Amino acid sequence: MKYVFFSLYLLLSTGLFAQENSNLVYHNADTFRIMGRGFTELDWKKVSSAPYRDSATYTRLPWSQKEEFRPELWDLGLHSAGITVRFRSNSTTIGVQWSVRSGFGMNHFAATGVRGVDLYVLEGSEWRYAATGIPASGKVNEKVLITEMNNTEKEFMLHLPLYDGVVKLAIGIDSTAKIDAPANPLPLSEKPIVCYGTSITQGGCASRPGMAYPAIISRILQREVINLGFSGNGRMDVLIGEMMTQIDAGAYIVDCLPNCTYEMIKDLGYDFLKNMVMASPNIPLFMVEHVITPAATFSKAEAERIQKKNQTWRSIHERLCNEGMNNIFYIPAQALLGEDSEATVDGIHLTDLGFLRMAKELSKVLASALE
Repeated sequence: MKYVFFSLYLLLSTGLFAQENSNLVYHNADTFRIMGRGFTELDWKKVSSAPYRDSATYTRLPWSQKEEFRPELWDLGLHSAGITVRFRSNSTTIGVQWSVRSGFGMNHFAATGVRGVDLYVLEGSEWRYAATGIPASGKVNEKVLITEMNNTEKEFMLHLPLYDGVVKLAIGIDSTAKIDAPANPLPLSEKPIVCYGTSITQGGCASRPGMAYPAIISRILQREVINLGFSGNGRMDVLIGEMMTQIDAGAYIVDCLPNCTYEMIKDLGYDFLKNMVMASPNIPLFMVEHVITPAATFSKAEAERIQKKNQTWRSIHERLCNEGMNNIFYIPAQALLGEDSEATVDGIHLTDLGFLRMAKELSKVLASALE
């Protein structure tokens, strides 16, 4: 038994579990197709100094408006949630090198979701999960994701960290293989869906980046989805609403109630939504209710708090519709997480099960409306 454990220690310490591979050739990922950013490539080029230009590639908010955002929003916008890199290659091995901004961790959120990456492969018209890049304890990471594939050309999608920012990213392939931008148009043929919300929208606490509900929706509907979830800060900032309408979107999802008090919903909700609709009247907008937390089953105060928020949200929807704004859709909470109270990590942030349930339900509503 001691020999078995010692042998396992040697394997782990010498990196024989398909870690770094010196035979791979690494290519800067920003030469491929970066998706999930809501703003034009030109905005990133406005960052004048080279260090900031490098670190701006995988961020979610426009650098040209940096000074206009609340500091908390700006810092969260540096997280790479929802950003993916699409590429194609005939390599039998795929590796990745990525450096993150902080390298921090949480006690209720897997490191693979916070600052890891995961890889999908396109099979026909469906994306299939292939591998996860488990992060190191620091900021600099290098992992071989998958080996011994056949050498036919494949389309890949790499999801970036949900709760940390990527500063540098490179894709590793066999020295004799080719790598290029994607050839398959999926999901580039439609305008993106823009999701605005809280930590749940951002992806807390998915086990890996591809399991956040905006990412799942993207794969189900084959549409680009832009993740504008801001942990603890989905508070209907006027600037966020204005910024969303600058995106040439196919639909907007507003899912921010868990971060808003009743007073904020009552005082800000109508103007926030009306301004968005007036600026983009032809783009469908989906208002999502506050999810029903497990505690609401047992706590009368929690149930009443959520009910009060949702009733106010619904009254705003009815008011807007009565004013002739009929391109607004309302999504009630009852079906979002299921009825067994098994969809969360801590009573509010979702497990992969919760994200999958929520994504499937939202996708049904979105698909019907977008058709």
